[in-house]
Amino acid sequence: MTFNDTLTLSQSSAVLEAPESLPAAVFWDMDGTLIDSEIYWAAAEQHVIELHGGTFSEEVPLRARGQSTPRLLQIVQEYIPSPVDTELLRSEIVNYVIEREREKPCWATGAVELLDLLSHAGIPNVIVSASPRAMVDNMARQAPEGAFVGYVCGEDGLAAKPDPAPYLRAAEIVGADPSDCLVFEDSPVGLQSGGASGATVVAITGFTPEGVVFDGPQVTNIKDYAGLGLDDLANFMELGSLEK
Repeated sequence: MTFNDTLTLSQSSAVLEAPESLPAAVFWDMDGTLIDSEIYWAAAEQHVIELHGGTFSEEVPLRARGQSTPRLLQIVQEYIPSPVDTELLRSEIVNYVIEREREKPCWATGAVELLDLLSHAGIPNVIVSASPRAMVDNMARQAPEGAFVGYVCGEDGLAAKPDPAPYLRAAEIVGADPSDCLVFEDSPVGLQSGGASGATVVAITGFTPEGVVFDGPQVTNIKDYAGLGLDDLANFMELGSLEK
């Protein structure tokens, strides 16, 4: 999805004229990377499981983290004693999370500032998420004006992470070679997806629960985006080029 179907002339030029050491574009996973929404997802999972007579387990959020919506629904259904209509379950979870995000977006520390910096530098940003379109669109429109040129969501008909398809699609949106792009991710499947696309990948660990192992293709792990500047992003890209 793009908000204007194509990039503006200035944004397109920025992709072509960006210094070689900087990323041509930055792709952001959403839940647990761009925003601290994992607590909302866990609460939604607990809400629907108990609503339908099941027993919630702390392992549910760990198993569901980074998964596509269909897979998340399969996991949740395992903790409910009787089958629940898939569309009903999906609607209950999605609506719960959207309402919480509208009340309080919970941006990751430094994310808004980095988005502003990239926007002013002419480097386009794209959200790449397995979440439903309504959720991704909600967050994209709550971001600073012009921060995101588009998004990829779980309803785009693409193979889900860890397949590289979502990140390859993001590269198509901005008209860039994936190998020239930077990915921020927080889940093992997301890290694999970004790395498989050929992009340079950085792992965000600030919202990661115990039990998640970061053994993917990332060039480094960072807690959040506090204080990150263009020089840092250039360093990430240089690290990525050394490993390719």
